[in-house]
Amino acid sequence: MPPKRAASSTSASASKRTKTSTDEPPRSERWSAVSGSANADADYKTTWKNPDKWYSFVTICSPLKDEDEDEDEDDEDEDDEDDDENEDDEGDGCGRKHCVCLKPLAENPEHPWVISQAGYRKYSTQRIHLELRNPDNFQMYTFNDHAAYGGIEVVQNLLLDYVEAAERGWREQWAVCEGLGLFLLSPMSGIMTMADDGKCVEETMRLIGRMFLNMLAQLDDQNLVGDATDVKDLGTIMAIYLKIATDMRQYGILEHDGKKGTKKFKPERFDDAILSYANQRGVTLQGPNDIDELTANLNGDVELTNKGAKDPWGWKAGLTNYKKAYAGLTNFMVKKKSSDIGGDALDITTWTSAERKAKNFDKKDPLGKREIDAIKKGLVMQLG
Repeated sequence: MPPKRAASSTSASASKRTKTSTDEPPRSERWSAVSGSANADADYKTTWKNPDKWYSFVTICSPLKDEDEDEDEDDEDEDDEDDDENEDDEGDGCGRKHCVCLKPLAENPEHPWVISQAGYRKYSTQRIHLELRNPDNFQMYTFNDHAAYGGIEVVQNLLLDYVEAAERGWREQWAVCEGLGLFLLSPMSGIMTMADDGKCVEETMRLIGRMFLNMLAQLDDQNLVGDATDVKDLGTIMAIYLKIATDMRQYGILEHDGKKGTKKFKPERFDDAILSYANQRGVTLQGPNDIDELTANLNGDVELTNKGAKDPWGWKAGLTNYKKAYAGLTNFMVKKKSSDIGGDALDITTWTSAERKAKNFDKKDPLGKREIDAIKKGLVMQLG
């Protein structure tokens, strides 16, 4: 769950953060001069100051709703004597009895839900990004599907994050994959499937598949695909992406003929290739309770790319083509211009006060002076 921020009397609140120092990463050109997205991004990047901590692995409780309910039922049959011992500080857990969220992996080495602290922080940050792109949170009506395309804009930024993270090495790129995986697994990401441009959603998901496979190829180049490697949550994250592909097909995305695939890679069946890595490199998939169902109709014998391949799984070529098709899409919707994907055009905090007033139900700016000043100072905003 994302870190909780105190709510104010208005619709949004700001939380103080440590002031930036001169050695912090430069501000991305994706962001507007005043932007809640920029602040959230900068806040995440403070993790780079302590990589040993943030790239360490922790456990989390199951993020899947049905499995949550099953665990809650099991908890009701157990004694309550250790309730106090299992209470977490605010923001450190999901609030469930016997919560294991953000506990060191060494404390529960057999727990199936594992993630790096950076990956979980990346996921939490996307919740903030999505909230800032939903006009309902600001008592506004802008245009149909604003929130849906806001979700697409969030994902596009993560694709760009993956590219930029290459400079920091595989651990940061892996954190992006972890955060994106949890984000897509969560119910909140479903909003983007409601966008009226179904082809855009389809192509976005196919590109996500290529990105994750590109990550696996990089890890494979370093002999890090397997159970006994430094990537302690590999089986969990691979299973998450299998689950995502299955879930998307319920929305008519990543559909195929239903037959088992062949050895040839098909982007709408990227889960075939993920299973092939698991089968051919000896990765134990874990996390979701329905892994057998997820893999039952997959082909786990797809031909893997050669180690050291120039563009494994066509990720770079796919990104180039995607940018040609969708660069500036979300900016166009609010009459702005951009030559790239992502950005913060649909982030309500980047709009002028007059623009927010014009779309507000009461014709008032939903952000007060305190909130606006806080954003300008670089503080992180999360809706209360």
